[in-house]
Amino acid sequence: MKPTLVISCHADTGFKTHQLSIDKSGSYFGHLDNFIGVHAVMQSYFSGKVNYENVRIELTYGEERGMEGAYEVLKTLHKNDVVIVVDVTGIPTNKDITIEKCSDKWMQNFINKALAGISYDLYKDCPDPIADEDESDVYREKLYKVCFLGIPCYDGDYNEGMVRARPKSIKAASQALIRIIEAFNKRYIIAGNIKNSRGFLKGIDTHTEREGDRY
Repeated sequence: MKPTLVISCHADTGFKTHQLSIDKSGSYFGHLDNFIGVHAVMQSYFSGKVNYENVRIELTYGEERGMEGAYEVLKTLHKNDVVIVVDVTGIPTNKDITIEKCSDKWMQNFINKALAGISYDLYKDCPDPIADEDESDVYREKLYKVCFLGIPCYDGDYNEGMVRARPKSIKAASQALIRIIEAFNKRYIIAGNIKNSRGFLKGIDTHTEREGDRY
């Protein structure tokens, strides 16, 4: 059976009301957690370059309430599947994106090859000074091949209020996802290098509640 690559991105937010805009410098400004993550994932999806049967995009609920949606997704995964979590990060960096909680040697090698030429920092842990818990912690309870793709925010605490993010970071995140998906399909599906794992049909699953979530 084919393994699955899952792109997990929480679509809920901890704010009761939201403001989103583009400031005079061209940066995104507002309550960006996790609107810019969803934006980057959707850009990759609508690029038309991620149409593979072994790819799932999961827009989850309840990240702000105990990772509820991620735990729901976790039930559907096999230990040989691969997960990339997309969210905001507060790590100070001049790079366009970050790859965090990437301690697995297989993942490090795969990510470094897939993202050659893209501006990013890679960390084995999570040096984000604002928060260090995210959906990757849930998936790591069952899987080894998991990492976090962070979109850097600055000028504030993304959990507490409005912050800024550079448009090039969203673009880089989208491009990185496309590259990761293409590399995964080429190396591990066409080549058939992973055996005895489980595959799922591609598409977008919105593990979102009908009540109680704020968007």
